[in-house]
Amino acid sequence: MKTNSQIRQEARSLMKGNWGDGVIIFMIYSLISGVCSFLFSISIIFVGWPLAFGILMLFLKFVRSEQKLDVSGAFSAFKGPFYWKSIGVYLLSGIFIGLWSLLLIIPGIIKSLSYALAPYILADNPNLSVDEAIEQSMKMMKGHKMDLFLMILGYVGYSLLSILALGIPLLWITPYYYAVFAKFYDEVKKDFQLAV
Repeated sequence: MKTNSQIRQEARSLMKGNWGDGVIIFMIYSLISGVCSFLFSISIIFVGWPLAFGILMLFLKFVRSEQKLDVSGAFSAFKGPFYWKSIGVYLLSGIFIGLWSLLLIIPGIIKSLSYALAPYILADNPNLSVDEAIEQSMKMMKGHKMDLFLMILGYVGYSLLSILALGIPLLWITPYYYAVFAKFYDEVKKDFQLAV
């Protein structure tokens, strides 16, 4: 498997010429999520989660060079088999993580890393159930949880630094990390398929 540094470098290269589209997609997501949170918190489940899943699918196709970043692709989870599954995967993962976190915070963090690939797996395999995607994610993440943890730390670090600039750098950091996490998934998937 490629190192985190190589994955980030590849994602940076892919984003060249696509930063503007990435920023627009993230601005739309932030606006819609903000409105949902302000109006009625449950609407984040029925609008925000499918939108996040659609953006995840868009970036997955983008890093595979299957399509350019296109704002309309961010809404792809609102049609087909993905709407209810996108809600289900975030809800069920959240419940499991919450239950593990009741034991201690560390088991909750470990489980959140274990379940992290479930949305990507569903995006690739819409016929799987939410449970099956979560189980597959746990199998695929064996030996890769620390890699993902370090990748997330990088995102959190950049995000915290962006607060000094009123959060404006997040408009570029977030699309970049959507590409990074999609590349990470593809690398783990390749590694997993070779091991099986």
